[in-house]
Amino acid sequence: MNPLNPFDLDLQQTTLIEASAGTGKTYTITTLVTRLIAKGYPIESILVVTFTEAAAAELKLRIRDRLSRVLAGMGSTGAKPAEDLSDPLISFLAAQPDPDQVRRRIRLALTDFDQATIMTIHAFCLQTLTAHAFETGTAFDMELMKDASGFYRQVCMDYFMTRINDLDPLMLRFLAKKNLTPETLGRALKPAVSRPGLTLIPPDPGFSNVCDAYRQTCARVGDRLEKQIQEIIDMIRLDPGLDKRSYSARNVPKWLESVRKTLEAEGDNALFVMTEKGDPLYRFCYTCLEQKTKSSARCPVHPFFDDCQTLYDLYQVMEADLLAIRHAFLPFYHQALAELKQQQGQCFFDDLVHDLARALTPGPGSRMLIRAVQDQYQACLIDEFQDTDPDQYRIFATLFAHAPSRFGGNRPFFMIGDPKQAIYAFRGGDIFAYLSASRHCEQQFTLEKNYRSSPVLVQAVNDLFSAGPDPFVFKEIPFNRVGTPETAGHGLMDDTGWVPPLGFDFLSRDHLPLDKQGYVTKDTARRMIPDLVAQKMLSDMTAGLTVKHKTGNRARIDFKDMAVLVRTNQEAQDIQAALSKKDIPCYLSKTGSVFDSPQAIALNDILWAVFRPDQVGFVNAALTSSVFGFDPNDLAGLPQTKVWQWQDRFRHWKTIWESRGFIPMIQDLLHCKEGLLHPESVMDDRGLTNFYHLVELVSQTALRRHLSLFYLLQWYQTQLFADTREETADELRLESDRNAVAIVTIHKSKGLEYPIVYLPYLWSSPGPKGGDPVLFHDPDNDFQLCFDLRGSGFQGADIQGLDRSIDRHDLEAQAEQRRLLYVAVTRASAMCRIFWAGISGVGASALGSLIHPQGCDTDAHMIQDLTALAGEMPHICVQMVTPGEAVPAMTETVSPVISLAPRSLDRPVRSGFQITSFSALVKGGPDAGGPGERPGGSRDEWVSDDGLPDADAGPPVDAGDRDVTPIRLSGFPKGAGAGDFFHAVLENMDFQWDPARVFAGVSAYLPRFGFSRERFAHPVTAAIQDVIATPLSSGKHGFCLKDIAMSHRMTEAEFLFDVTRLDGFVPADLFAKTVRWKAYAKALQKYGSSRLSGFIKGFIDLVVRHDGKYYLVDYKSNFLGEAYEDYNKTAIEQAMETHDYVLQYHIYTLALHRYLSWRMKNYDPKKDFGGVFYLFIRGMHPDRPGSGVFFDSPNVCF
Repeated sequence: MNPLNPFDLDLQQTTLIEASAGTGKTYTITTLVTRLIAKGYPIESILVVTFTEAAAAELKLRIRDRLSRVLAGMGSTGAKPAEDLSDPLISFLAAQPDPDQVRRRIRLALTDFDQATIMTIHAFCLQTLTAHAFETGTAFDMELMKDASGFYRQVCMDYFMTRINDLDPLMLRFLAKKNLTPETLGRALKPAVSRPGLTLIPPDPGFSNVCDAYRQTCARVGDRLEKQIQEIIDMIRLDPGLDKRSYSARNVPKWLESVRKTLEAEGDNALFVMTEKGDPLYRFCYTCLEQKTKSSARCPVHPFFDDCQTLYDLYQVMEADLLAIRHAFLPFYHQALAELKQQQGQCFFDDLVHDLARALTPGPGSRMLIRAVQDQYQACLIDEFQDTDPDQYRIFATLFAHAPSRFGGNRPFFMIGDPKQAIYAFRGGDIFAYLSASRHCEQQFTLEKNYRSSPVLVQAVNDLFSAGPDPFVFKEIPFNRVGTPETAGHGLMDDTGWVPPLGFDFLSRDHLPLDKQGYVTKDTARRMIPDLVAQKMLSDMTAGLTVKHKTGNRARIDFKDMAVLVRTNQEAQDIQAALSKKDIPCYLSKTGSVFDSPQAIALNDILWAVFRPDQVGFVNAALTSSVFGFDPNDLAGLPQTKVWQWQDRFRHWKTIWESRGFIPMIQDLLHCKEGLLHPESVMDDRGLTNFYHLVELVSQTALRRHLSLFYLLQWYQTQLFADTREETADELRLESDRNAVAIVTIHKSKGLEYPIVYLPYLWSSPGPKGGDPVLFHDPDNDFQLCFDLRGSGFQGADIQGLDRSIDRHDLEAQAEQRRLLYVAVTRASAMCRIFWAGISGVGASALGSLIHPQGCDTDAHMIQDLTALAGEMPHICVQMVTPGEAVPAMTETVSPVISLAPRSLDRPVRSGFQITSFSALVKGGPDAGGPGERPGGSRDEWVSDDGLPDADAGPPVDAGDRDVTPIRLSGFPKGAGAGDFFHAVLENMDFQWDPARVFAGVSAYLPRFGFSRERFAHPVTAAIQDVIATPLSSGKHGFCLKDIAMSHRMTEAEFLFDVTRLDGFVPADLFAKTVRWKAYAKALQKYGSSRLSGFIKGFIDLVVRHDGKYYLVDYKSNFLGEAYEDYNKTAIEQAMETHDYVLQYHIYTLALHRYLSWRMKNYDPKKDFGGVFYLFIRGMHPDRPGSGVFFDSPNVCF
């Protein structure tokens, strides 16, 4: 590719210009526009398009400024141009045959500059469609909607209601096992709905509906098990060809019994997951048996195996039905969209491009439209061309490529971009549109000098991307080394000279937790690296480094010179927390939506408290938010009169809202003594910025839409839980413009420049897509965009070409990650620091696969690769870093250490009248008396929910070492926080919600309790679904939580009852009289024999009514092991005793008994009380009745 000289470039051609990072792309665009004007093109006849409104505004400013400077440099008409100006464009234009005419044309362009068409591509499409409504068939009063996500969610819900909900119940069970919900279907197919021209793979198989055949086969399987189970066991045992390690005498009966129990429990709607990791029935189909039979032997044959194979085949047909459901959704969506546009006159941004591309398709009407647009615009320049999609490229190619101009020759058509920076595939950008243009343009050039970065950093980046072949994966995207201007002399210096501009800070894996492959675990890395970044920043600040600027001036580095580039919003928050801990000023630069911030949850709590001040739970949540800052422990001890006073306050604010509006209400609330504007408020700058931003958005919405209190709350909930929002107004704002480190995502950093850049997460790479369909370009069909609806989780029969689709998708994803790496390292102008280590997945990362072609098995191999890289390239350095090096914070105060010790008490304290609770009883013995349990605080504060450390029991055995089934929540954190989270979700959800609403609720609560939404939303949702669907008991009175309507449950039932009339309350004495818990009574003696007097208080998680009986339910998140088998009856009963839950549920039962006696006429505990369920939620599964469930019906004599 030839280097570009903008002054001898033939303007009247279709031209592609590759502009690498920092090579002056905008400067080149302004040069070309100025040359076109000088040649006689009126400013209004030149079309300049880019991708964002901010970029369009910047281009407009830069073009006008360049025209002004050129005109000033050329002087007045007839005058000699100034020769000492550095802009070579001035000398070039002054040397034209008629420089006075050039001046007049530039002056006229500045006069008419308001007529310049410099806009976004979507704005151009909208302008063309509306200006030529007749030719394009566009409605005159069409309303442009900025966000289609709400409409898309509604279409997904409508599709389920009209096409899915009426399917056979067995098919619905299958879809549930495949986790098909409106939300998951919408996410999986979203890449296809905005690309109507893509090819769907495989063809639509049609819907088969084999549910009846499946049921009949299941019935035959059940009959054979009843009559032939021993025959089947003996046949497998005696067969010499089968692998007895798999089909052992222990496994086979267990598998068959599991199948029999499933059939007995589920009847006609029994559904077996026919995969190796699914149900045991798979082990008996020929597909599995043949794999486990020796090559020299014949596979055993039996009618039972025939039926199992039939079920396997029918299961694959159901997989094909899932494909048919996905196929049918796309025309359903496009029809719904067409109806919306026709009925309501609305359209979305993507529609603008699609509609204009369709209107330009060759035909009678398109010729008139093309002629009209070509009459208006004689030249076109596309900025950031690498981010176009095929429809966008087709539009401009149709209008301008190789089209004759009235000025002679072809129309000037410039496509300026950098394929190495094509990183926006997630929003429609298509690098293959760029590559297609490169094959059809008349001339191609490259910008060969980098004006942004220091010469040594440019050299380092050149060396890094020249380390191996095909650094951007595809040969069509080569890496061309760039140079620097001869006068460039800027960079980073210390006392000895230039500092190496590209540094690898290597963290050794010695003494760190490693996974089974010997890599540092990702959790460990994410926990340690933010602190290393802070440590390195402080070290750089104290090293006396100075930045030599392009002007020649030198200045000590400051925090405003630094930026940390991250991939995700969560990484940004982790870095911010680590820097703040070291008192390093920093700000998040638009790394997400303000609705994802903690302050959004706080405002949500306040709005609900104002809306429902009669609900103490809502008021408590508002008071413990960051706005009021109450400590939960203090709140639990508030006298009832104080609670009533707070409820009255919220009623007062509700009255203000209803009578005067939102703004007066929120102002009054914030100015109250305990509110956010109180002088002692502890919310930091980031929190204050977020909160006021949210208040502004809510108030604007309330005024603009005239929403009542209820509908405003509904809108707020939608924004809180949405994947995407309506407008860009919700982007996080900067909390201040002070001297601070910028924390920004790599995607948002594109086009920006920072003297020093820290890259802490280049070792990570996006995880696998799971079972979602895959998008890829087919190299055998001119890179046609294809969408394989099967995905990696597909288990149907039609798998032809699936591996190829996945491999091609993965290759394109790897290529984009390399481009993202290039964008990241080219943001620095002086120095770039990369944090590197042998972390799980590092070899698959973009940088890892580039510089470690032989792998990353050991630190020695990795350091050898880095040392070789640095040895050949002196501009790259490698240094070892150690976590926890003593680097002081920016402001550190050291207080004298004072040793304090309590005086010993050598006489017993007599306990008197008190209010106590179960937690206080078991924590402090008979003399304990505390606030008791409370909603929103820790459950059973004395227990950590991890399980009691038991020296004899030893650690739980890893599920991978046994023939067991791992629990869904094996990776979810343990501890009291996990218990609080699960209680909050289960208390606030309706057990009869559909999976999509459960997922939304779980997603909302995870970050509130400090857990990753991205990592845990799906497994936790599935676990919650298991909990509510697990049968709690069998027989005619059997039920599960999903059967309980909201009207038949009481959540967080608070109680307070006196124990005075029990003649003293001694737990050990009580249980000594029972049969089941006689041994447990001895354990209770550890709490002493002093008698209690006074009151016991607490909260019962749940009381439900089913078939006329009342049941007490308590949730436990205790971790008993990694497998469902660890939550059997024996293990649960041991946990009940170990944690004194036996005492707890007897206290709760007594409280419920007293309540029912008071509320029910003729209450009879034998008839009206059903019993107690303690649900160990980690071990519950609907296919394993009894797992994780403890039940007892305490003696009525209690």
